[in-house]
Amino acid sequence: MTDAVPSLTQLLTRRLALIAVIVFLLNSLAVGIYYGSDRNALENEAIAHETQRMQDALVGRSVPEDAAVRTLYAAHPDAYAFALVDRGGSVLEAMNPELIPPAAINLFADDWVTRLDTPGGYLLVAGHEFGEQEDGQQQDGQHQDGEHEHGLRMIFVMASDPARLLWRAFLGEFYNHVWLPILPLVLLLIGANIFLIRRGLAPIAAAAEWARSLRPGEPAPQPPAAQVPAEIADLIDATQRSLDRLTEAFDAEKRHAAEAAHALRTPVAVLVARLDALPPGETTDRLRADLSALSRTVQQVLAASRADVLTLPENTTVDLRDMAEAVTAALAPFAYSKGIELSLTLPDGGVMVRADPEGVELALSNLVENAILHGCAGPVEISVGPGPVLRVRDHGPGLPPEAQGHLFEPFWRGPGAVPGGAGLGLAIVDRLQRAQAGSVEARPAPGGGAEFILSFRSSV
Repeated sequence: MTDAVPSLTQLLTRRLALIAVIVFLLNSLAVGIYYGSDRNALENEAIAHETQRMQDALVGRSVPEDAAVRTLYAAHPDAYAFALVDRGGSVLEAMNPELIPPAAINLFADDWVTRLDTPGGYLLVAGHEFGEQEDGQQQDGQHQDGEHEHGLRMIFVMASDPARLLWRAFLGEFYNHVWLPILPLVLLLIGANIFLIRRGLAPIAAAAEWARSLRPGEPAPQPPAAQVPAEIADLIDATQRSLDRLTEAFDAEKRHAAEAAHALRTPVAVLVARLDALPPGETTDRLRADLSALSRTVQQVLAASRADVLTLPENTTVDLRDMAEAVTAALAPFAYSKGIELSLTLPDGGVMVRADPEGVELALSNLVENAILHGCAGPVEISVGPGPVLRVRDHGPGLPPEAQGHLFEPFWRGPGAVPGGAGLGLAIVDRLQRAQAGSVEARPAPGGGAEFILSFRSSV
């Protein structure tokens, strides 16, 4: 089984979404290269982040021992250090002070950053003036003493970056300048594209639905009422004209086949009457068998013509019991001549279905004739139900493996088929059932032989 072909809407949506994703990735790459190449900006961003964490953790003029900000300096004593210094140059608190250059303690400025060359690389040293700080943080929403201190400074030192502060600063810039402003815009663009594509291609979907409803030999339904683009309107008009020509040719072909089959009935009947006047003998028997096969072929061609023009009016119902009784009575002489016993099993109540009486009779007759010809002198069992079904079971050789997928094809004949047939009987049954919104199924019967099931729509 082949994979389903995606619709035009799906193809366009996927391609536009792919374009939006590519544009987003290219923009992300460009922004990433820009910010990643500016190391000074990343260092300043990392310093600003750390000083803000320190300011948030201050309680009065110190940092509590359990503050989360201390984790960085405790985990990496050789990489990061900080000191809190007052206006007078006194160190109030520090962690890893051996990393802090002494000159940085007495450097008074609001914000400054310097890079010092060392034997192991360089040392990043920064200072930040906190300005006014409330002496004691609010524990319950109130100042503890209302006094203000001035000039609290933080000295920050980074000798290396095992905690990847620069990488975090890069991700922060990336988030603020790419993901936060651009990603929602990309998602909005994709959603708008999907909406506009579906709306723009709606006339094509309506035209496709109209085209799927076309049936050869039936009047074309009305085209889509909605306004469609000029190209789609031309396609619908051309399709309708082609369908009209096809319907005319189809009707002519059916008419010619029916006329030819009908014209052959009289000569065949004359030949049958003349054969009866011939003296019995081997040649006469062979002619009679050949003429019988010819007569069945003519009848099948006529049945095929009827199947092509079969229509089911609304509220047309038929009792399957009556159909089964009529077909059994009509084919009993034919079965007797072949040495085949016919049996009929009927339910107690009626089985009403939505079907055409002539269609049901033709379909069942073809199945019973087929069973008689292939029954190998065994009984042919006809039954109604359970449910809206007719069953025909024979005791012949069963369904050959070659029949899989070909059993209901016109003119297909399996190996060992009875001579004289045309391979039309089962194909006609399938066409009749589809015309009545029913189905036909063939399967091996328990104990040997084959069983054919005609299913119909219940009228209940």
